[in-house]
Amino acid sequence: MALGLASCWAADSTEPAPGVGDATSERSWSLKLPDDGKVVFSGALDYAGGSAGSNFMPYPAPNAVAFVAAVVTHGLIVDSQKNSQRKKAQEYADKVLDPYQSMLGTVSYQQLAQLWVEDLQPGARRKLVGTTDSPGSDDWLIEATPVFLMAQDRRTLTLDALVSIRAPGATENAYQNRIRVISPAVGNEDPAGAWAAEEGKKLREVSAWLLSESLNIAMRTAIDGSSNNDQPFRTIRYLEGTAEKMERAQLVSEHCGRLVIKTLRGSLMSVPVKASTTTGGNGGEMACASAKDKT
Repeated sequence: MALGLASCWAADSTEPAPGVGDATSERSWSLKLPDDGKVVFSGALDYAGGSAGSNFMPYPAPNAVAFVAAVVTHGLIVDSQKNSQRKKAQEYADKVLDPYQSMLGTVSYQQLAQLWVEDLQPGARRKLVGTTDSPGSDDWLIEATPVFLMAQDRRTLTLDALVSIRAPGATENAYQNRIRVISPAVGNEDPAGAWAAEEGKKLREVSAWLLSESLNIAMRTAIDGSSNNDQPFRTIRYLEGTAEKMERAQLVSEHCGRLVIKTLRGSLMSVPVKASTTTGGNGGEMACASAKDKT
């Protein structure tokens, strides 16, 4: 559903509505993240070398709490299996995070949201609101529930987020969707060390970029309705780390060596399609995408 707003970013494959750019630059946005303040990191489950994300969010999540639980277990363990088996599988998957436990506790939503807050057009306003704050009377409210998943080979970090957008003064969501963003692969011979170096600088930077990218995708598709198109569904190939994956989906946009696609279930994914690597703080692909969002 388009919000009737201006397009803050014209996707390469989508023509913006006439005259909407000026309106977007005057928009005021407030972002609300989970109240408990604890950023959720989990190990991605991997079955026989297959990606836990290849079937993105197969089960509906009625609320934020259920969404987090569904993402962490990935919906890949069938209902007939016992809770103990599920817990054991996730505990094993979470061991991939062991090298980072000391730093994960220091990562805050405020830190991660700062990139999105600062990544705006002239005249636009963005802010992060908490439990004691409230959006301004003219603010569009974005609510997001993010979960970060570390691949078992530690090459990629993936964000799964439930994002909703509400018009100023409204009580019902004007837009809601599930959005997955897969990072470029870490090209270092020691990915575990790369994430942990300089007190987790790369982990923080990539996490912040993933969150910002998911929010910008939600804003763009809500604004211009680009995810509601007549593109045919087709098999789209993309990269998850060094492995090629496939998804039956519609192409929404293409930029900076990435695709934004809409799956058969209606969720959105931002995926790499060429061998880009994050050898520095922000990889070239991420820097390109951030610059594109400001045009």
